[in-house]
Amino acid sequence: MNLEQLQPYLPKNALVFIEKWINPYPLTLKITRSRQTKLGDYRKLQPQKRHQITVNGDLNPEAFFFVFTHEIAHMMVYAKYNYGQVAPHGKEWKIIFGKLLAESIEIYPEEVRIYVAKHAQSPKASVGADSNIAKFLINDSEDYQDYLEDLQIGTHFKLGQKVFQKGEKRKLRYICCDIKTNKNYLINATALVEKL
Repeated sequence: MNLEQLQPYLPKNALVFIEKWINPYPLTLKITRSRQTKLGDYRKLQPQKRHQITVNGDLNPEAFFFVFTHEIAHMMVYAKYNYGQVAPHGKEWKIIFGKLLAESIEIYPEEVRIYVAKHAQSPKASVGADSNIAKFLINDSEDYQDYLEDLQIGTHFKLGQKVFQKGEKRKLRYICCDIKTNKNYLINATALVEKL
């Protein structure tokens, strides 16, 4: 992909950082359809000795840049250490991701810079582990306008095609019961849901 083709997905002036960060690496970038389970991912393509990053194309520009930065940090860690030597979200990744966020903080809107700066000091493996960042990153939709954490326990809500009842909190997630099957699921506190 030509880097100029990235511009519509990125905030103003972000391309300068992207070019600088990825220039030393043979990289294939794929912009994907929306995925419920992840916003982006990184992998090493072994036969071609290339890196591959995918990012969901439906993210707002700041979220796209944040996720892309997260995945670039994985690429840099892999290139430097190989994953067999370090944990994917270990201290090496946290240091690199934190530096990239701090370096590019001016790209983010003024009102979220404080959250990005805080996140840069101690990056989390999952966007959902930092509720301020998660709320900033999630695209609002007409159907899903409530955060799960804002609903009362016992409230019924829709997520995807399923209807759940909100239960007790366990760390960063809530135990929620699928009304149809009576199975329990752990759902992230910052999931956008439709209150019923």
